[in-house]
Amino acid sequence: MKTRILIVAMVLAGVAGCSQEAPPAAPAPSAQSGAAPGAPAAATAAPASTAAAIGDATFSITPGSFRTCDAQDGAITATAKWDVAAKNIPEVSIFVTNAAGERKLWLNGSASGESTTGNWVFPDSKFELVERASGKAIADLTVKATPCG
Repeated sequence: MKTRILIVAMVLAGVAGCSQEAPPAAPAPSAQSGAAPGAPAAATAAPASTAAAIGDATFSITPGSFRTCDAQDGAITATAKWDVAAKNIPEVSIFVTNAAGERKLWLNGSASGESTTGNWVFPDSKFELVERASGKAIADLTVKATPCG
């Protein structure tokens, strides 16, 4: 039964997350805001990010790695941040490729922004920042798992 619920939730999250415009950047959470109810305690620590070296532009995913034993159902929520305005790129797309090689559009956005995923980022999820007009890849980052021991 739990497996069936998990599969339905993953499908719904995938459908809801596809082809969305990136929401406007949200203000940084205050020190008083807590983690989401039911979130593991380790998720409240300042997560490390992974960032791509793309010259005068930036692209990062936070966290860039996580312990699967600390993740709910083996998945986490991650935040992507990008700024390619210095490269004169007006719009970007971010695609996500899962460990099985399935590539899906996650969002379309402006030259700079920030967006948070749902709880569907698994180890080896690859985020690819692409120039929207040309389809040319700008950078990609892969979220990794770390040992739990």
